Amino acid sequence: MTPYANLSYFFVLLAMMCPLMIAGARGKADGRWIVAATIFIVLLQFITPLHFAEGIVFPELIAVIFFGLFQWILIRVALVKRRPGVAWIFVPLALLPLIIAKFLPSFLPDSHFGFAGISYVTFRALDVVWAVTDGTLKAVGILDLFVFMFFFPTLSSGPIDRFRRFQTQWRKQRTAEKFWQDIDAGVHLIFRGLLYKFIIASLLNTYGVEKFGHQHGLHGAVLYAYCYSFYLFFDFAGYSAFAVGVSRWFGIDTPENFNRPWAAVNIREFWNRWHISLSVWFRDHVYSRFLLMAVKRKWFKSRITPATVGYFVSFGLMGIWHGKEWYYIAYGLYHAVLMSVFDAFTRWKKQNPDRFVGTRWKWAAHLLTIHCVIFGLWLFSGHGWNPDPDPEAEEIPTADMRAQ
Repeated sequence: MTPYANLSYFFVLLAMMCPLMIAGARGKADGRWIVAATIFIVLLQFITPLHFAEGIVFPELIAVIFFGLFQWILIRVALVKRRPGVAWIFVPLALLPLIIAKFLPSFLPDSHFGFAGISYVTFRALDVVWAVTDGTLKAVGILDLFVFMFFFPTLSSGPIDRFRRFQTQWRKQRTAEKFWQDIDAGVHLIFRGLLYKFIIASLLNTYGVEKFGHQHGLHGAVLYAYCYSFYLFFDFAGYSAFAVGVSRWFGIDTPENFNRPWAAVNIREFWNRWHISLSVWFRDHVYSRFLLMAVKRKWFKSRITPATVGYFVSFGLMGIWHGKEWYYIAYGLYHAVLMSVFDAFTRWKKQNPDRFVGTRWKWAAHLLTIHCVIFGLWLFSGHGWNPDPDPEAEEIPTADMRAQ
């Protein structure tokens, strides 16, 4: 059962909401409902068989349980062994299940180990591991970890929350007034998701992406790039609106993932508005840590080099996180180049504050940013790289595919 993809999933949500509404009206919609609903959805969502290797088949739920226990044991050990430098041992270990899930099929075709959402669940687990090894988190309860990692509204494709923020919310007892405020906010978000994902994205897919996806030549590629970019935004922003809205129903203020990204006037602002939870996660846990380490250990003579290398490390890893195909990696490196160029321009602008000012240049920067982003998303789609594409086999990357 794919979250937010068909009517059956929404019927399940409505069925779960009936007892929650009764409890909420009485001021008793506490964390127990989150635990019960998450267990129910996990059991329902991961019943499909998983082909681990030839002749070895087990329910996908087994992989989910194994992953959860592995991360729990790892975090318990990290709490005992907490000292400077230990993160470089525990972080790779926490990544191990995701690495196996991503690359096992390359060595054993038709073999699978992961489950839908393993990438996002891994990033949540890493947030806990880093907080433990940094010393900012002194204790982690097994129920807190389970609910945080597998919280069902955001299980498959985010947004990516932070453990300490989530922990302060999920155990709170809501008053009846606060419950109805959350219901109202959630309904507005879900209607936005319906508009984005099932109307606008569906129309863009049918009359744009599918129509121009099989046309050859520059004209077809340009039209495809525009349609695909806006389709991807409305598809994923619609999914995120569903996730945030259902989270509100259960009393969790999951962070928004999009904030008018097409209004950005530079590439840095774009990444502050697009897939916000992922970009902030990489900024805090990869870029900032790399920058601090590089400056502290004096890896580079120039003050500019650490930031540039940090962009390539962060966006390169982001590309690999999306998938092992070369165009995902190229997409990440492309944005690292854009960020580096913008940094250089920003330094130049400080020396020349009177250049490129005014409304005309602001609009020029806005249009340039949009088209740089659209080219990057066309690159991300992998469209046009197969010299003899099979229309029947071609897949369009969506929010659901990125959850794998």
